[in-house]
Amino acid sequence: MNYRRRKREFQHAEAHADGAEEIVPPLERDDVPSGAARMITTAEELGEVIDHIRAAGLCAYDTEFIGEETYHPQICLVQLATTDMIAIIDPIALPDLDPVWEMLADQAVMKLVHAGGVDLKYVPRAIGCEAANVIDTQIAAAFAGLPWPVGLARVIDAFTGHRLGKGHTFTNWDARPLSQQQLRYAADDVRYLPMLWSMLEEELRRRGTLSWALRECGIRLRIPAGFDPDPHLRKISKGMRLKPRARALLRALVVERDRLAEIENRPHRVLFPDSALLELVRRRPRNADEMAAIRGLPRATAQRWFPEITAILDQADTLEILPEKNPKPSSEAASEQVEVDTLWMVLCTRLYAQGIAPGMVISRAQLATWYLAQKSNRQMELFAADDWRQEAIGEWLTDFIEGRTKLFVGGGERGAIVDEHSDVSG
Repeated sequence: MNYRRRKREFQHAEAHADGAEEIVPPLERDDVPSGAARMITTAEELGEVIDHIRAAGLCAYDTEFIGEETYHPQICLVQLATTDMIAIIDPIALPDLDPVWEMLADQAVMKLVHAGGVDLKYVPRAIGCEAANVIDTQIAAAFAGLPWPVGLARVIDAFTGHRLGKGHTFTNWDARPLSQQQLRYAADDVRYLPMLWSMLEEELRRRGTLSWALRECGIRLRIPAGFDPDPHLRKISKGMRLKPRARALLRALVVERDRLAEIENRPHRVLFPDSALLELVRRRPRNADEMAAIRGLPRATAQRWFPEITAILDQADTLEILPEKNPKPSSEAASEQVEVDTLWMVLCTRLYAQGIAPGMVISRAQLATWYLAQKSNRQMELFAADDWRQEAIGEWLTDFIEGRTKLFVGGGERGAIVDEHSDVSG
């Protein structure tokens, strides 16, 4: 039993223990379903739920899954809700979930999620097309004066003052029966989303950021086609400056690891730990025994897949060297660091005044790369012309740097008050 499963076992036992945490009653509102969640275990019951959702035109959606033991996460529960109903679907009793995926792909039904990127991946995997008309309240909250990212409980607390119970997120969701604690936690993940979106939409309209939030939902919730090795490369290298040839080899090994992990239906890190991939690049083993001697690499993996890994290593000198995405910016001189820090502070201040979390817009490293390029008279686009960020901050930032506008900050009852003037002649 691996560490994560042992942790699940411990929390699972806590959720089933006598005298477990007291269940917090739901918030009393017309748009918050107060009754117990309906457990769905038959196709007939599921059909009734889907009909209800289609009539309502709106659905909150979430899943509970176990992702550390298989290549694709094992889905254990599906939660759906409207303003007057919560349904918890049991995929173990009812494995055919196509009606759910088809509903999620229906443009006519608005779907609400919170940090729902992983949960939405089931849809194209099952039926070949993406979920449509989806709003992520975590993304929306970043345009409504809250941090990015922010958990569901904190958003609910910020808008209503209601505190959710602790819950048990990391339990054995594949075990049956489920405790009342588990069911409460699963239900609360969707119970408040219709209410929350109603409040967020009103706040976003007031701030003038609704269209930007909706556009960002469309971008961030898009499921990329195929496997993207670049996030894995960044994680494995941990900021190390690999030589181009070594980076090309590591990239090829990351791609091959993904292929082999899918064949074995095992997670990447279980089949080939990240550290083992770096050692493969460094050592380039000549036989299965040398490969098996790499620390952390399972012997069974080395023996089974040595020919495939050797084929990649043999190509090291002929692999295409691709330009690095988001390369680490060059070191800043002391004076430049002060300039960038000052500009970053100004940028964050204006974004906070708009109610937009800076992390949703840009990082300091991206700002530094762009600013130093401008100082060196190198043309670099900060945001694309059709990116909402250009409208929100890009044009203003250029005007500020070139002295065409100023920013004034003062104190107020709710914190900093920001004002700006474009007439700086006086």
